[in-house]
Amino acid sequence: MMSSVKIGRFFRTHIRIHYTWILVLAVISWAVSTQYSTETALLTRIGLGAATSVLFLFAMFLREILLLSLAVSKGVVVQSVTIFAFGGLIQVDQDTTTPSHELLLAVSGMLCNLFITGIFYLLYVFLSQVMTETFLLPLKWLAFLFITLSAFHVIPGFPLEGGRMLHVILWKVTGNFPRATRIASWIGWLVGFATMIGGILLLIFSVELFTGVFLIGIGLILQNASRRSLKQITPSAMPVPSGTGEASPLQL
Repeated sequence: MMSSVKIGRFFRTHIRIHYTWILVLAVISWAVSTQYSTETALLTRIGLGAATSVLFLFAMFLREILLLSLAVSKGVVVQSVTIFAFGGLIQVDQDTTTPSHELLLAVSGMLCNLFITGIFYLLYVFLSQVMTETFLLPLKWLAFLFITLSAFHVIPGFPLEGGRMLHVILWKVTGNFPRATRIASWIGWLVGFATMIGGILLLIFSVELFTGVFLIGIGLILQNASRRSLKQITPSAMPVPSGTGEASPLQL
């Protein structure tokens, strides 16, 4: 667990944040701060960029808590949640989850992304009557980031929501949870690799600097999460809680 830091417990579940958030927070802070003109004070630009990145992390944390609460309400035993920039990778007791549970959580995750997008956009619209564009820009960026994630999650690469739906199909077809997870995780790794290559090409052949860096970062994070899910299904890395079945990875 050296690649993540424990930040607390919720529903007796260990909540961890992955180290890649350092990269995410830095990139978002930089991207937002560069959107202001030089007429805006430097400290203001830096402060609003940092505030945007912290709000993004906070919104993602609330998203995972809501989905964790849903999982627990359905009787799924969750050992831990590791929060990545695109969502959470959780470790559950395989005997307490079913394909229908995973499908419900995948759909709920997609709806959460859209809901959070709507909240930030509506805040932007309502506050535009009383605040200047300088202080509204972070809300616009947060809405943009979450609508981008909503579109990205449709891709069938585990542990994205689309990948979890693919995982459900593979689970039903093979009747084997670890095998389905292994196949879906490798597909997720390939999706992450393709995303990273796409970001590199954008940096080389276009002026879309932020989009290129963003895609490279998301690709690396997705590859890391896919490798983590693969490690969790190997016998040596799959703990067996007393009184329960084997622990297995899911994504929220």
